Amino acid sequence: MLDNLILVDKDNIREAVNNKKLYGHRFVAVTCEKEGEDYELTYHFDLNYEMSHIRILIKSEDVIKSVSSIYPSALLIENEYKDLYGFNFEGLLIDYKGHLMLSDKAPDTPMLAKKDNKEA
Repeated sequence: MLDNLILVDKDNIREAVNNKKLYGHRFVAVTCEKEGEDYELTYHFDLNYEMSHIRILIKSEDVIKSVSSIYPSALLIENEYKDLYGFNFEGLLIDYKGHLMLSDKAPDTPMLAKKDNKEA
């Protein structure tokens, strides 16, 4: 369990992240965990060596408001999750359209590929 964690509605993520920015927090990362059929996106911040976190719950088909206009470095992880999970981020500063990490020949959303196709 994370200390200093708040859960916000996905529609309020920009407001919550903007509040972190206004109080001087540094954007650290976003992590993604599958929770049943849904996903948890947890945004991690640092202020004076103390971590704090904002979590949203999403479905794979949800439109997620990008925070890259607040923290430009977030565009990399948001594009990465777009590549790997197929998430749709609205308002990305730069949208690589699913090709930040993946080539045209790569499988779509490799993190969602079925595990039962493993090679022996």
